[in-house]
Amino acid sequence: MSYAFPGELQQLVESELAKGVYESEDELLFVALKALREREQVFDEFRAEIRSRIESLDRGEGIELEDEQALRKFAAEIKAEGRQAWEASQKRP
Repeated sequence: MSYAFPGELQQLVESELAKGVYESEDELLFVALKALREREQVFDEFRAEIRSRIESLDRGEGIELEDEQALRKFAAEIKAEGRQAWEASQKRP
C-alpha cells in the first residue's frame, strides 16, 4: 500500500526505503509507530518516577547533604546507578 505523505515526510520515507532496511512503507510505518509507543512508555515511567520522588520529598523523606564533598559523593552514586541501569537496558533483547 502506498501512502500520500506531506512533502518533507515523503522525502524522509523515500530516503529510509532507499536504504533497503525496510521493504515497504507499511513496515517502516509499523516500526516507527512501535518506536513511538516505546518512547511514550519510557516517558510515562519517567514521569511516574519523578512524581513518586516529589511525593517522597513532600513527606519529608529527602536527605540532607552537609557539604560540597557530600554533594559530590551523592552525585557520583547517582551517576553510577544511572550507568548501571543504562547498561542493563542495552543488554535486553
